[in-house]
Amino acid sequence: MENSNEEKSFISLRHIDKIYDNNVQAVFDFNLEIKPQEFIVFVGPSGCGKSTTLRMIAGLEEITKGELYINGVLANNIPSKDRDIAMVFQSYALYPHMSVYDNMAYGLKIKHVPEDEIKQRVNNAAKILKLENLLTRKPSELSGGQCQRVALGRAIVRNAKAFLMDEPLSNLDAKLRVQMRSELTKLHKRLKATTIYVTHDQIEAMTMASRIVVMKDGYIQQIGTPMQIYNAPNNLFVATFIGSPSMNILKAHYKEGKIVLANGLTFTLDDELIKKHDEFYHNEIKDRDVYFGIRPENIIEEDCNNSFEIEVLVSELLGHEYYIHFKIGDTNVIAKLLAKREISVGDKLKFTFKDKKFHLFDIESTKRIF
Repeated sequence: MENSNEEKSFISLRHIDKIYDNNVQAVFDFNLEIKPQEFIVFVGPSGCGKSTTLRMIAGLEEITKGELYINGVLANNIPSKDRDIAMVFQSYALYPHMSVYDNMAYGLKIKHVPEDEIKQRVNNAAKILKLENLLTRKPSELSGGQCQRVALGRAIVRNAKAFLMDEPLSNLDAKLRVQMRSELTKLHKRLKATTIYVTHDQIEAMTMASRIVVMKDGYIQQIGTPMQIYNAPNNLFVATFIGSPSMNILKAHYKEGKIVLANGLTFTLDDELIKKHDEFYHNEIKDRDVYFGIRPENIIEEDCNNSFEIEVLVSELLGHEYYIHFKIGDTNVIAKLLAKREISVGDKLKFTFKDKKFHLFDIESTKRIF
């Protein structure tokens, strides 16, 4: 009997492992409950197991161990074509000799859907994706963005309950990717289909997902909303993978409620943070090295008791803001500042850290202390 949590899930992955014939394990103990209409993004570096997991959900890879439920039904042995899932791949996989219309209609024709219904579904999808004027063209006459929209259209016409997308925007140029990102988000709101989206691009993950699954080396590192993952990363990997520029990580020393950085800067923690530290370490040893993490936007220009002087090593102007590179001890650090005035290499600035906007990580386990 399913429990109430699983009944609410449209796709449920329980203790999923993937081991290839050569004994290489790509996915370890993957557990995830996906609710209807969620937009889930699997994100992580190349080779972390995200595409393999997607392909197991699609039925394109066998599950070595564990159970996959789709809409409450055990799906491990259900053929891919019977899973009511539409896939969109990185390569558009369009038939070059067919028109846009025929590319979108092909999957319905082989399922013997009546011609009137095919026409209606293709025209509806073409309207949603602004392809009405391109239906007679061949793929060779289309731009990359148009080809990607045709690939999406082919998925939409199936009226599938779930969309699986494997890096669908990675072949597009930067400007088009931004445009297609917002198109996909709007499309998801309109179709209300459960969507699982794979990317190595953390900006895509942050801007599109209702929840993010961060993966590394076949293991889930964290599952949460973009805000949870950004503000409360489980460990050092998640902290530095999500966010651009990446979180600054500095070696520091903790002793009796104080944090000391390499440049001598000292913070006195409040009772709440000391309590979190002590709970993490079960009140053992009050004196240890830790990693100190601070995001670039939480380093601010201010002359106060807790400020320190830096020399600008690199100054990158991005229009409305600067990325300022400097050193604390031997570590390169980046601050993100609004471009209110010109900042040049060699300038001396006074910086401080936003109150309570830093994190501590355990050196051995790399887990976040707070």
